Amino acid sequence: MRPNRIVLIAALVALVAKLFCAATTVGTNDTIFFYGFGKMINQHGLAWTYEHVSIFNHTPLVGAYSALLQRIEPGPQMRMELLPFFLRLPGILADLLSVFVLMRLRTKSGVPPWWAITLFALSPVAFMVSGFHGNVDSVLAFLLLTAAWMAVEKRPALCGLALGLACNVKVAPLLLCPVFFLWWIGREDRRAWRPFLLVSSLVMLAGWLPALVGAPRAFLGNVLGYQGYWGIWGLSWCLKQTGADMFQKVGFEQLTAAQLAVMGVCKWLIIGATCALAWLRRKADARGLFVSLALVWVLFFVCAAGIAPQYFVWLAPFLLVAAPRWAAGVTAAASVFLFAFYNVTANVITDGTRIIGGSPWTPPWTKAWNLAVSQNPHIALWGPWQLLPWLALIACLVWLAREAWKVRAPAAGAVPALTHATKSGTALSHHLILDPTLHRRTTASLAESD
Repeated sequence: MRPNRIVLIAALVALVAKLFCAATTVGTNDTIFFYGFGKMINQHGLAWTYEHVSIFNHTPLVGAYSALLQRIEPGPQMRMELLPFFLRLPGILADLLSVFVLMRLRTKSGVPPWWAITLFALSPVAFMVSGFHGNVDSVLAFLLLTAAWMAVEKRPALCGLALGLACNVKVAPLLLCPVFFLWWIGREDRRAWRPFLLVSSLVMLAGWLPALVGAPRAFLGNVLGYQGYWGIWGLSWCLKQTGADMFQKVGFEQLTAAQLAVMGVCKWLIIGATCALAWLRRKADARGLFVSLALVWVLFFVCAAGIAPQYFVWLAPFLLVAAPRWAAGVTAAASVFLFAFYNVTANVITDGTRIIGGSPWTPPWTKAWNLAVSQNPHIALWGPWQLLPWLALIACLVWLAREAWKVRAPAAGAVPALTHATKSGTALSHHLILDPTLHRRTTASLAESD
């Protein structure tokens, strides 16, 4: 059977599984939050919600979607009938469309390999996030992948459109804006950056306009000022384990001066490193853009003080193109962590301050997940599992940085071939995209051997 047909079958199987999960479960407490946000927006308006609900850190577009879903929801908040499914439906469809984009990239450039696209289609992470969790992160990932794809196709306006739409789903894509902008500046066509910048800025600002006009201070504080949830991931979790009083507060409000200092350092380290990376790799070829984007996301995951489980879909397609084997390893580690997280939060009961019942080891095939409400007492049970993907990402960052350091960028705008078939028909390794110089040397040696 042809590899593309195997991928399509895998994608359709995953689609059916996610749709079934979305139709038969409520999801996480994010689903409940979306119901509440929608209800407040319908009753009081968007501006009032930003000003009076500090945990409402979503864009106006997502707020409008939650308001629409709450308006058509016939059931009460804890027994919703339609909202859980339709909240997850865009992400499920976005996963399917992402597979098609990756297949198009494979056809055009030879990367990523078919087995990696199949893994992406059947990813347990995507199933748990898109099919169960209940948020819009998979839509964000698809739009960013589309922006990178449009860059490969040399369509700056469409690239800007996709990036602008992504920034209207969540504001996290702002971190990637320097990478895209400087990459377009580095093209042979010195005017290519203009349509990209114009379209991306207009689409982004048009989507944010209701909040910027109605409640600018609250919007900037709630959405752009959000720095993550302390004590649940990576460095912040490790600092909490030291027992020091200054690091014990868990959450994102009323943090100590020490916690705010650590989060501030992490934030500016990520921003500074991203800008430096964007500048140094501005003349990379089109495939090298994926490497830059993967590097930024991996850096973000390693250094950020707070990472929510659903964020793992953000970096998946870019790491898949840049380093498929590392993508497989990170996916495996993240799958273990997410399974532990959802299994604990779906089965263990707390009163908000301590655990009062349930077992974290109850498998979902004996007691199916329905509603997973994450609370701080759960962290003691699933917290250690987040070290698996965090440590895997640290190792991946070291490898990516080491490989990217070897790159000698080709002439601006050049898009060298990424694979070269041998006599046996086998393509060279995907990671030639990391080093165009290595590609030229290897191609020359193959030509001599032929």
